[in-house]
Amino acid sequence: MLLIDERGEEIEADLFARGWDLLDYMRGERPWSQLIRLLRRLPMWSHYQAALLMDPELGELRAQRDQHDGGEEVEPQPLSPLHYDLPVLLALRHIDVTKELIRVVASVFAERPAAPLPPEPRPMTAEARARARADRDQVLDVLARLGVQT
Repeated sequence: MLLIDERGEEIEADLFARGWDLLDYMRGERPWSQLIRLLRRLPMWSHYQAALLMDPELGELRAQRDQHDGGEEVEPQPLSPLHYDLPVLLALRHIDVTKELIRVVASVFAERPAAPLPPEPRPMTAEARARARADRDQVLDVLARLGVQT
């Protein structure tokens, strides 16, 4: 029931999109194990999965866990919160590649290479923000030890 207390609104929205009702599970008309399996298999752009990806506490835990795993190669975490599905991410990538192509063509006709164009902004999950914060803190710590003031 803790899951329902914490993420009930998101779960209800995802079930409603499928024509189901959370009350079916509460009344015993559907098994709880089915709900758990469904929640694990929801796409990353669903309300429930997006809420998990944007949860700062879970993001910190994932970032810390991966740092303590001995530096093993870790599968990258998805960066898509709600409504950033695969077609949207592919469109953003297409825009970035087009920008690079424009830069290269402009460089051909210029005396020196054109400056790179910034990529399109993408959403950052809580885990990605925690990792970026830890990386920044590590760099600032090294700079401080070297006597560089920031």
